[in-house]
Amino acid sequence: MTTKNEIWDQIKQSIRSDIPKSEFKTWLSQTSLLEIDPEFAVIEVPNKFVASWLSENYSEHIRALLRDLVGAHPAIRFSYQTLRKRKKGKKKRIPRSSKTSFPSRLDPSRTFSDFVTARSNGLACSSALDVAIHPSCKYNPLYIFSKWSFGKTHLLHAIGNEAMKKDPDNNAVYLSAENMISQFEKTSPDRINGFWGEEKAPRFLLLDDIQTVASHDKSKRELLSLCTQFLESKRQLVVAASAPPRQIKNLLPQLRSRLEWGLITEIKVPDQKTKMKVIHQRAKQHGIQFQEDATFFLASAAHDLKNLVRLIEKIKIHASLHGNKIDIPIVQSIFENKLHTQIEPEHIQEITAEYFQISPYDLLSRKKERKISYPRQVAIFLTRKYTNMSLKEIGRVFGNKHHSSIIYSINSIEKNMKLKIEVVNDINKLRNFLSNSSVE
Repeated sequence: MTTKNEIWDQIKQSIRSDIPKSEFKTWLSQTSLLEIDPEFAVIEVPNKFVASWLSENYSEHIRALLRDLVGAHPAIRFSYQTLRKRKKGKKKRIPRSSKTSFPSRLDPSRTFSDFVTARSNGLACSSALDVAIHPSCKYNPLYIFSKWSFGKTHLLHAIGNEAMKKDPDNNAVYLSAENMISQFEKTSPDRINGFWGEEKAPRFLLLDDIQTVASHDKSKRELLSLCTQFLESKRQLVVAASAPPRQIKNLLPQLRSRLEWGLITEIKVPDQKTKMKVIHQRAKQHGIQFQEDATFFLASAAHDLKNLVRLIEKIKIHASLHGNKIDIPIVQSIFENKLHTQIEPEHIQEITAEYFQISPYDLLSRKKERKISYPRQVAIFLTRKYTNMSLKEIGRVFGNKHHSSIIYSINSIEKNMKLKIEVVNDINKLRNFLSNSSVE
């Protein structure tokens, strides 16, 4: 039987023959294969920088090599915990009881002190801080919306972190759309208390991207029950979405009404000055020295804050290897490389679902009504265009559909682009969104 070490040695040898020796030594020489099964392969790396770089540049290559060697095509995960620590941690692990607190899912790095305030987000930020310090007083619910990644998720985490810092007895739970849908599917109908199991509901509930949940037929009523329970029990509810309640399709009227009880605040498109403040703040944190014209160039190139932060992370990796003085040619080379990176199919699904205001889960379903089938065909068409995936691979990431269905979807969009201007408009708008929001 081939061991994990033998499998990984063969993969490294294959990659070594295709890249410079110095690059191999920097990124792959200290890696190992910790775990592998048909679903996941866990690769141990020295640190976070190596994990980030390998994830962006070699995940698909490694998956392809694993498929050739062992016949599996698992998702790739990177770990920068040593095997010794992992084993030590397992020995000390205390079995989790049914009384353990519901996981907060808060990101401790997202705080108010790390949030760049500006005219575009001032009301949202001040309202969020007020809610964290004085829950269930002036703004309940607090509803924050923005079309793209302008900081609403950051504020949700900041509220939870500030509330728990102020009072350790405050328990706050952050739930993404995926978390909610997954948990709702485990909850029996009309028994929303089952959402928390045997736990007491938290003091703060922070719900993200509810437009996705509202488009999911099995979850929108559970979402109504959960929000109603929170508001009636005087606990603090904070909701983030891509649009105000009245513009979210499929949102139940009762929930729309309840969400409009509180404060609705928008985070608008950040201006050049705000994006430059973000760059200066992150550069200071990471010890990077930007030339002023490079700062201006980077701020102009990035469409939203999430994309901007990703670019800065790439620049941080470059600075750690080649020195921390960053000029325009360096920023331009990193940005252009980013634009030519293959877009992940999951990102295409996310953008397409948001554009058509349906759930990403619907794109993977077998529903045949046009409001689902047409967006699915568009997403499949864009996946074929923006990735190097085979028809079979595209079928797999769209819910294990047969390649004949993938061919039909692609042909249908190509045909309708010649006949219907609205299809052309949809495709062009989505291409623009994918270029601007760009790539994991």
